[in-house]
Amino acid sequence: MNSPIHPIFVIAALGLAASVVLLITVFRVRRVGLKVLLVLLAVVTLTPSGLVLMAMHPEWMDGRYRSYKAFYAEIQLGMTRDEVMAVQAKLYPENGPRKKPRIITDDAGGLTFFMDPEDPESSANCEAILLALKEGKVSTKTYSPD
Repeated sequence: MNSPIHPIFVIAALGLAASVVLLITVFRVRRVGLKVLLVLLAVVTLTPSGLVLMAMHPEWMDGRYRSYKAFYAEIQLGMTRDEVMAVQAKLYPENGPRKKPRIITDDAGGLTFFMDPEDPESSANCEAILLALKEGKVSTKTYSPD
């Protein structure tokens, strides 16, 4: 039987629990050297949890995701195509630090944007914003992570 929880989450949770135990123990020991060792071990056992958090929230580390998610957040149901493009122009100015999202689909039924990876070797190339248009206005919006 397959577990619905990915092993990396189990490792992260165990690391977090071990770290808490180690940090509690720091207050119970008297020797400074042992305290330092326990704190270092606590930091090491927290590493998987930190990596999982960074993977779940790439916008904390990468401005491309922050800009792209801000773009998604500013798109409102009922906007016209021109209003969506105005939001894009505002968040992605011509000489700004970020490259505009690529438009994959632009027709009467919808708009689809892909985040520009900005680096040809980057693995982030499939973050998508999918907008369904009905009567020329955004009727649904979907954010599809990489």
